[in-house]
Amino acid sequence: MNDRKLETLRYRIYARKSTDTEDKQVQSLDDQVTVMRRLAKAENLKIIGDPIFEAKSAKKPNNRPAFEELIEEIESGKIDGIMCWKIDRLSRNPTDSGRIQQLLQDGKLQHIRTNEKSYFPEDNAIVFSVEAGMSNQYVRELAVNTRRGMELKAERGHKPGIPPIGYLNDRINKVVIPDPDRFHLVRILWDKMLTGTYSIAQLQHFADSELQLTTVVRTKVGGNPIAYSSLCAMFKNEFYTGVLPFKGQILPGKHDAMITKEEFEKVQQIIDPTHTTRPKDKTYNFQLRNLFKCGECGFAITAEEKRKTIKSTGEVRKYIYYHCTGKNKVIKCTQTKLHVSEDVLLEQIKEKLCKFTIDPDFYKLAIEALAQEEDIVVAKDQSLAESHNKAITKAEDAITRLRRMRYNGEADDDAWYLSEMKLLEDKLEEIQGQRNDAEYKARDWRAMADEVFTFARYAKEDFDSDDLEKKRAVVFRLGEVLTIKDRTIQFTPNKYFIPLEQMNERQNNSLEMVRTNDLQIKSPAFQHGSLSWLRRLGSNQ
Repeated sequence: MNDRKLETLRYRIYARKSTDTEDKQVQSLDDQVTVMRRLAKAENLKIIGDPIFEAKSAKKPNNRPAFEELIEEIESGKIDGIMCWKIDRLSRNPTDSGRIQQLLQDGKLQHIRTNEKSYFPEDNAIVFSVEAGMSNQYVRELAVNTRRGMELKAERGHKPGIPPIGYLNDRINKVVIPDPDRFHLVRILWDKMLTGTYSIAQLQHFADSELQLTTVVRTKVGGNPIAYSSLCAMFKNEFYTGVLPFKGQILPGKHDAMITKEEFEKVQQIIDPTHTTRPKDKTYNFQLRNLFKCGECGFAITAEEKRKTIKSTGEVRKYIYYHCTGKNKVIKCTQTKLHVSEDVLLEQIKEKLCKFTIDPDFYKLAIEALAQEEDIVVAKDQSLAESHNKAITKAEDAITRLRRMRYNGEADDDAWYLSEMKLLEDKLEEIQGQRNDAEYKARDWRAMADEVFTFARYAKEDFDSDDLEKKRAVVFRLGEVLTIKDRTIQFTPNKYFIPLEQMNERQNNSLEMVRTNDLQIKSPAFQHGSLSWLRRLGSNQ
């Protein structure tokens, strides 16, 4: 050590401890400073200024003011070295690790002393990169494991994290239990809200002055009256009904419910009269609602029901009409007054479907031909996959050889090494992408062909059925940008259906069709008309 003349260097102590999970077992800030001062005294290192304390997480860059202060002092030449308890106190992300390593290589930072070892500018850069990378990888793995643990806990019916007011975490059994001091008080607030005579602001005042309800005291927070925003969130939280809202899903919960689902819905109606989770009356479940846009202004097409009483018979007839909502404030749409009946639109759709429909015999032949075609395709794809795999192995071997050169000291030029490594990695990524694309297209072609022919075979039957869901699915898949303009349906057909329309036109114009199975399958018109266009379209995606 004395040969390096470390006693002439100026050091600053840096101590960091955040509240994140990965820092729970880290020594306190004072303990870190104590260890560093003792080490500095033993090795006769000169410490200048007060220790720099940081309470921020190092997982993300540009997030620590104290760390930026430390870097500034190094770059300005005010200090030459850093003393910290462990290297992960300085950084847990690649960006800040790179800044530290660059300062070492430039000689601006001449020494990093931790409780376990020293780092100098002439040290192997790979060693520092590996140790810094281990800190970063630890954080990443911890985040993944934490998310996985939270998801598994939620699936078991237990809430991850802190439960809402009125409940507590049982740390021994790892479950949520009613808070003995607050559960009944929160229930009183729900009862008051259910009367419909209290506002949330009034209930906030009542909770503070009458119930003296406060939040749970934790390490640095809690013990305060419940806030207005917290009360708003409480009355909208389905957790109180015994379920578990988690990542946009409602999962079954295993905690005790405070209120019933009916009570929760009633409170939502009181807070927001327009709120409803109940299904609409089936009378207004229009077949084509929300499927079309206005062809002029691009806004939604709405549906409405009209009733007319026939005076002579007293019969009440229902009519459903569609028209533009006219809510576009920029464009004065003329389609708002052009109402079109649902029956007319349904007939237009049936007419469109006829262009893409194939008969059962043709469907059977198509499926048989697809099976034959697939055998040929699989053989070609296997040969292509083997070629890609050989190229990938060759690229991976080249990267391995370059790394060995680096480890053996045969590639000291950083710029050359990084440039060569980037070229090889880019080449490997390109080949892997080509292989993945080829595999995807090979799998996708057969599935796409099955889907297209199945739609063409059964779409008309599904649309003529009484199943509303099937009807809407047919319309939705019929094409892109479904619009209504001048009482007429307009759309861009699905590109895979266009050749079917062309085939139907040719068949309709033909005086006689080939009917035998063998001739159908071998027919060039069939082979090129029903198969080759699918592969051609698939390759142009």
